Amino acid sequence: MNSIPARRPRPPVRLSPSVTEILTRPPDLAPAMHTTLAAIDIAAFGDRRRDDEIQLRLRRQMYALLAEACAMGSLPWWDCHREDRGDGALFVAPQQVPAELFLDPLAHHLTAVLRRYNRLAGDAVRLRLRLAVHSGLVHRDDHGVAGHAVVHLFRLLESGAFKRALDGAATDFGLIVSDRLYGDITGRNRSLIDAGAYRELRVTSKETRTRAWTWFPTPRT
Repeated sequence: MNSIPARRPRPPVRLSPSVTEILTRPPDLAPAMHTTLAAIDIAAFGDRRRDDEIQLRLRRQMYALLAEACAMGSLPWWDCHREDRGDGALFVAPQQVPAELFLDPLAHHLTAVLRRYNRLAGDAVRLRLRLAVHSGLVHRDDHGVAGHAVVHLFRLLESGAFKRALDGAATDFGLIVSDRLYGDITGRNRSLIDAGAYRELRVTSKETRTRAWTWFPTPRT
């Protein structure tokens, strides 16, 4: 009697992760690598009108909008190394992810999902987000990531010049990009982003004295 050949097991199909998986899946990260890193925070997070319950809601909403915007732009948020920062988050991309994806389309998708959320949000739970993007050498140890690139990233994000620029832009989202990353992207191909939409900003923050580039969406009338 002829035996029936055993069926080969089918390879697993990689499905799009759920929101829970996106927010909790721990990715691998090399001990040291040159890559793109970004940090986001919530403006006026410590406003006295925002009690613990409201702050927790804002954090959940920030993560949900960020994960949605990344998925819209095919940016693998679930494969990024992520660290919570209380009023924001740090995330480090795998080396193979093109740096320009963190500028365009991510900034545009974040603007869209943020406008949708804020359209029905009251003042206390209205979100205003700041995003900083940089590239450089990132080191990992048992406690997270470190290095001059991480420090520089947060100097940009937390600079008074950037905060004032966002306040003056009359919008709920602002992006600041390091001079190095902006130069790398526009030097390769200026059509990768709308370079003309970015404005130079001089940043002075602690020991950091540098030039950066900002992008703000056009305010809706």
